[in-house]
Formats: sequence, structure tokens, C-alpha cells
Amino acid sequence: MAAVGELLFTGMTDWKNIGRGKTQDEEKYPNILQPTRLTSMVGVSIVAVCGGSASAHCMAIAEDGRVFTWGRNEAGQLGHGDLGNRSSPTVVKALDGVKVVAGSCGKNHSVVVTDTGASYAWGSNKHGQLGVGSIARTKPKEDDNRLVPVICTVANTSAVACGAEFTTWIAGEGGAVYSAGLPQYGQLGHGTDHEYNMNQGSVKLAYEAQPAPRLISALSERKVLKVACGHNHTVVVDDKGKIWTWGFGGYGRLGHKLQKDEFSPRMVEIQGGERNLCPPDCILAAGSTSSWVTCLQGQMYAFGKLKTTGDNNMYPIPFMDFQGWNLRSVAAGNTTFAAAGGDQTITWGQGAGQGELGYGPAGPKSSANPKLVESLEEKMVHQVAFGGGPTPFI
Repeated sequence: MAAVGELLFTGMTDWKNIGRGKTQDEEKYPNILQPTRLTSMVGVSIVAVCGGSASAHCMAIAEDGRVFTWGRNEAGQLGHGDLGNRSSPTVVKALDGVKVVAGSCGKNHSVVVTDTGASYAWGSNKHGQLGVGSIARTKPKEDDNRLVPVICTVANTSAVACGAEFTTWIAGEGGAVYSAGLPQYGQLGHGTDHEYNMNQGSVKLAYEAQPAPRLISALSERKVLKVACGHNHTVVVDDKGKIWTWGFGGYGRLGHKLQKDEFSPRMVEIQGGERNLCPPDCILAAGSTSSWVTCLQGQMYAFGKLKTTGDNNMYPIPFMDFQGWNLRSVAAGNTTFAAAGGDQTITWGQGAGQGELGYGPAGPKSSANPKLVESLEEKMVHQVAFGGGPTPFI
């Protein structure tokens, strides 16, 4: 059963300019510099917070199954039937009558799972990432956006994770894995990037959208329990405790000792082999350029680019800063990271600067090494999520 708590938030609120390198209007949209209660959410019991390494919007799921979204909305990724940004969490009214239990945020889309196994998606469908089976428009000038939730064609869903422009689902009692969306780096796991040449007389490469969720056949004999997606890569854990990765291989984020894209799932070799498998309740996270997973005895392993300077982890290496921690949650953003365990929460990231690390007005804007979030000391944080600029906590 999911832990229940209240929503806290820190980070940038100039939603239009998050992640775009533009000068923000701090007078009109001040950064929130430490975890803060949002007035509209006082008294609302929250069981999950969702972000994504590419997202500039957030999602919170209430104990009663309601979904709240806020942030950037230029593709309808908030699900409110319009393109207006929201500065505070707002109920997705189109989901009234269903109980949502899990969700995830992509760059410009959102996907949720209900207690009956149905999956709903909204926002940009440019590459078929909503998994509705088609990107066909009903009107000649209609765009690819879906401004309110639509039903995905995957049934009996138990988990979902969004990459920047693709989505991965776990479905059925057998833990089958399906994916849809942009296949450019092999992140769909179907053995191809669906590349083609748009012009006969010259070379202009494109990648064929995959709007119908398709079974990843390479995992058909595996029961997958956990899934996480970065910008353009996917990490899963099966019921045998094995880790599988595929997609964009830059900086070693796939953990195979090479910066090579993988078009199909490939098992990750980890120190200790069969003696060091991932338990069913392992913690799994994927950021823009990194992957994180706990194995036996709670040891966290990290691979990929963890700092803006220095060497990359080309294969899973123990992350010793978590040694002895009873971890509950780990989150990886674009260049920022967070972990909660015991009654402490730590964050770090060299690319931070808008309060997303939560160190407060007197604290530093960024930190190359894990640093305690003092305002959360002696508070039990159940979950933390990261977006491109915002950080929600439970």
C-alpha cells in the first residue's frame, strides 16, 4: 500500500521558460527555494508525485484517485482541455469517476494507470506517444495534441513510465512490456529505429512514429516488475532480479561499458552476478543521462553521467553516499538528483539554479555532492520526483 502524505514543492515557477535558457521573470514568477506547502493542496492526502527528466509540468495523485496537474501546458499535457499554464495543482476533471493509482510525465505528454488496469494519456501525440493506436487527425488543420485524457489501447496495465517522447507500459499478469512513440534511438525496444529517407533526391532522415503500443518481444519470456524511462532510454527489472536496458547509450547510461545505442533489451551485468540480484521492491530511477537501481542488501548502483564534469559510470558502480541508508525514494532529473531515506532527504546537481534542490534562501543554488535539505530534516519524505525545473515531494 502506498504511503500517504502532503504535497510539498520547490523550484522554478516560470513554466514557459523552464529548460529553455531564457531569462526568467523572477518578479512575476519567483522561484520557490525550499520545500513549501501549496495552499490549494492543504488537507489533500497524496500517494504519488510524478515528473520526468524532460518535463516542465508535474502531477500529484490523491489517495481518493484524483489527479492534479500543474506547470507548462503548451501541448495540453495538463489535461484540462486548453493550453493555459497552471501555477497551482488543478484537478483533471475529465478523469472524474476513475481512480488513478500511478502516472508519469513526458516532455509534453502525461499518462496514468487506474485501479482497473486502464491507461489514459493526454498532451502531445506527435510521435504516437499517447498509445491510442493512431495519430490521425479528425479535422484537416487539427494538430497532434489531445487536450483531455484519451484511453490507451494497452489493457490490464500495472505500471507506466514516460520518456521525453515515448511511453512504456507493463501489462498483464505475465509482466509483458509494451511501448509506443518516437523510435529514434531504439528506445521502444523493437529492434529498429524505424529510420527512413523522406526525399528521393536527397538525404533527409526521419523516424516513423509508432502510435500503437507494441509488445517488446525480446522480453516475452520475462515477467517485468519495474520500469523507468529517461529522455531516450528505458530500464526494467524482471522477477528474476535481472536488469535490462535499451535505447540511447550515450555516457554509459545503459550500463554496458559502451556508448552504444541498443535497439532491443540487453541484460546489464552487475557486480556479484547471481549473488546480487534486484529484489521485487527495488528502487528504480532513470534521469536524462543516468540510471539507478538498488540490489540485494539495499546497495544503490548508478551508471551514466552523474556530474557535468569528470568521468562517466560506463557500468553499474555502487553509489557509496547512500551506504547504510534505508532508502525509500530516488529521483533523477536532467542534471539534478534526490534521495529520501530515514528522516532525511538529500539533493544535489551542478546544473541547478532555480531552487529545485530546496536548500533555502541562504543555501547554495547548486551542489556537486549530495547535501542535506535542512528544512526536511526529521521529516519522513515518502517520495520525491524531478522535472526540468520543479521538484515535488510527499
